[in-house]
Amino acid sequence: MRSGRLSFPEFSYDPPGDVLYARISAEHTARREQSPEGDTWTFDADDRPTGVIVMEPRARFERDGAVFITLPSGERERLQGVEAAIRGAIRRAE
Repeated sequence: MRSGRLSFPEFSYDPPGDVLYARISAEHTARREQSPEGDTWTFDADDRPTGVIVMEPRARFERDGAVFITLPSGERERLQGVEAAIRGAIRRAE
């Protein structure tokens, strides 16, 4: 999964809650920050992003045809690979 210049090698999707958890690194979370979309970015002790919790990605994808997130830099980017993650999780749950 990728957005802008950030890559998320680890991710999981919770179908009942419609929440996507995407990690950049396994560093411990020191703080959290909410984005304009209502997502939550996590940061390590050196203020580097460690991941993002995306709220309602399935609903956003169905409504907009894509999921956009605001990166910590302030840029708004499409989250690539979210549709495949959602479909895969739903298939596994069935």
